[in-house]
Amino acid sequence: MAYLSRDALNLSVVAAVMTASTAGFFASTVSCARTRPRAETMVVGPRNPNLAGRLDVEDLLEIRVYGEPELSGNYRVGTGGTIDFPLAGSVVAEGLTIAQFQAELVKRLGGAYLKDPQITIMYKERNNAKVSVLGQVQKPGPVPYFANMTIVDAIAAAGGFTGIAAKNSVTLRREANGHVELKTYPVADISEGRSTNVSLFPGDVVVVDERLF
Repeated sequence: MAYLSRDALNLSVVAAVMTASTAGFFASTVSCARTRPRAETMVVGPRNPNLAGRLDVEDLLEIRVYGEPELSGNYRVGTGGTIDFPLAGSVVAEGLTIAQFQAELVKRLGGAYLKDPQITIMYKERNNAKVSVLGQVQKPGPVPYFANMTIVDAIAAAGGFTGIAAKNSVTLRREANGHVELKTYPVADISEGRSTNVSLFPGDVVVVDERLF
């Protein structure tokens, strides 16, 4: 049996330790790289179930008909609960889901006017979906909610801050699953990119505190 000298044995041990340390370093580096969070809009709490509701009077829809730019555009549900759509005439929208209204448009436009029309519909504004902005803003009160609305958007929709607003002390009140959540956000820092923006949902209440002098 061949025996290693003491010097050779020591070198082998050092090499093994260095190999293990190096492997651990790279494993740690890869793990950190994979878990590093991205800078993006933060969604707080569950989605409001009202987003899955039905069309209402004064809702504004963005309707796109593939290959037909003259038909595509924004359409509002009128006071009679209908939308006047080119070629389709007056189409009942109130009380329908977007999918049901889309199916009705496809039915009316197909055949006589278009062959297999491809239609996409999304909300631009919801009459029954509001966010309340209170406290030190120019126009406190409810503002219309729109898809992907953020806390910065809501304050802008309320006319912006007053001169005595505590811009980095803005409270978001949200009711979810029977519980009320209160969180404070630095909106001035968010506006300047120093903090993460926050998504809002219908029914949220944003309160801007008064600055302490």
